[in-house]
Amino acid sequence: MTGGFCYWCCWGWPKPIRDIYDDCTLRIGDELGLLYGPGHVVWADENWDSAQSCLDHFDENKSEYTDEDLAVIRESLERLVAVPDEFKVEPDGYNDNDSNPADFPPPEYWKCEHRRTNPTPTKPPSNSLSPSVP
Repeated sequence: MTGGFCYWCCWGWPKPIRDIYDDCTLRIGDELGLLYGPGHVVWADENWDSAQSCLDHFDENKSEYTDEDLAVIRESLERLVAVPDEFKVEPDGYNDNDSNPADFPPPEYWKCEHRRTNPTPTKPPSNSLSPSVP
């Protein structure tokens, strides 16, 4: 197989990135705010190097989330900006269009695993992660 298969889908996310996502989804109550809110380019599309751009345009893309949820989403992006760049890019030699991700294992210290889905929330999920219905 060549090209067309996401590196992060194959190997999972590096631990520093996955920890941010898992922590923030647990605090919000589900993953919708990260996947569809102002950080969707990062969290849904796995563009780790776009966190600063999402922060720069955060207020333009707030949708209709609660202030509390937006604070956690913003924090997730701020924390991701602070993660060393080495965790945000595929290994040297990997090319999205021509490479099989299985041929480019991540460094052991990345501790890649797939992100948690449907986390057990630390607070009851709010209906705030769906756009408000008038």
